[in-house]
Amino acid sequence: MHLALPKPIRHLWLPLVVFIPFVAAIWFRPLLPIDETRYISVAWEMFLRRDWLQPLTMNFEPYHHKLPLLFWLINASWAVFGVTRWAATLPVVLSSLASVYLTIALGRLLFSDFDRQADRTAMVMVASVPFLVYSTLIYFDLTLTVFVLLSLIGIVLYARKRDWRSVLLIGLSLGFGVLARGPVAFLHILFPIALAPLWADDLRRPGRWYLGILASLAIAGLIVLCWLVPVLMQADGKFTHSLLWDQTVGRATGTLNAHVRPFYFYLPLLPAMMIPWVFFPSFWKGAAALRQGWLKEEGTRFLFLWAAPTFLCFSLIGEKQPHYLMPLVPAVVLAVVLCLKNVPSRRLVLNMAVMVAAIVVGQAIASATFLKRYDLEPTAAYMRANRDRDWAFVANYHAEFGFLSRLEKPVDDVPPQRLAQWFASHPEGRAIVVGRNADDFSGYQLVMDSPYRGKRMGVLAARPLAVPSKAQPCHDNGSDAQTPACDKVASSD
Repeated sequence: MHLALPKPIRHLWLPLVVFIPFVAAIWFRPLLPIDETRYISVAWEMFLRRDWLQPLTMNFEPYHHKLPLLFWLINASWAVFGVTRWAATLPVVLSSLASVYLTIALGRLLFSDFDRQADRTAMVMVASVPFLVYSTLIYFDLTLTVFVLLSLIGIVLYARKRDWRSVLLIGLSLGFGVLARGPVAFLHILFPIALAPLWADDLRRPGRWYLGILASLAIAGLIVLCWLVPVLMQADGKFTHSLLWDQTVGRATGTLNAHVRPFYFYLPLLPAMMIPWVFFPSFWKGAAALRQGWLKEEGTRFLFLWAAPTFLCFSLIGEKQPHYLMPLVPAVVLAVVLCLKNVPSRRLVLNMAVMVAAIVVGQAIASATFLKRYDLEPTAAYMRANRDRDWAFVANYHAEFGFLSRLEKPVDDVPPQRLAQWFASHPEGRAIVVGRNADDFSGYQLVMDSPYRGKRMGVLAARPLAVPSKAQPCHDNGSDAQTPACDKVASSD
């Protein structure tokens, strides 16, 4: 059922609703350390290099953990809108919007009467908790979701009609999906391909089907090689091994010891993927009806054989994070839409409005409370004003300040026991230390400090700062270079 709105408004409501959380995030929420601040700093260093085919860097050192597509998109946005936080977030928001439209397109392919469910699908997806949480975070998963959906659309089209354009669509989408998130893109489409004889109503000439799939894989490989070859030609053997082996096999087996979780970690997240709809009694009635006849329809078989084995594989992989499941959210959304056929559209509109309002109000409240503990801007502002100095971070620096302070040189990552030695070599430098009490900052001049994740983040100097007299006040002319007397001393609670 379509919304009872004038045609121009009916086409605009979805982008407007999707951009509401975007505006709220930019207005209320800081960039969250350590992931968002790290990724935007990697994009910043790409911007400084002006070369998209060099190895990625973090803190101006080779960074092999991620693939380049999101960083390319951020730099493309910066080229148009300027280097700002909102422009860096825009590609993620546009990916979120595209994923909604592509979920509707996939639903239309799978179900003959789906046109009546198009607007309802958008309402369900926009109101889902995973979408609201991740649609404004600078992560890679919604960009991957776009290319997974395009690949799946190509797979369904190719199963029904052997068309070289479908092969090309699968190959291009899969190639860019790998550049978005890595080889995990293959896993998201593996089972719809391998189990095609079980979900497709009429998979004629299966030999030709699999040959076409092999051709699409070759296209995807060529796209990846267009980036990989020039990067590896400029990288050393350690970078190559880390990129090609550690970030695939290491993450799958958990040998990197990053985010290793038990196999049942994702199980509690399944209900969360269906909030708020799981609280509807009509949802459970629809689920019972869907379960009884799911084998009879190609679309429901496709959804099950796509989502269930993929979910199982992700549960068996050693490294787990909630956002790794984002490309499966469209499958859940389509299943929820089928279960909510008897729920009036007006009720879906109301629930969508409540969920979007909740995320906006929630961020407004959080910005005045606990999000202050994650706001690096006070320290970043001091660092930005003194970025010509030498800087150290104690310890385990993840480029938290690269973009925020617009740094153009690396920050030294210094263990606590070597801080005195570092200050001896950099007497005019500054060091950032995260501690719980005054003892963590003892022996140095505490220039400023602010709350940080339940602790304090302090900026330390090797010697006491000169304090300007009342007769000769310190004037900051806005330049980057400042004398010690003009160091900014601040405290934020």
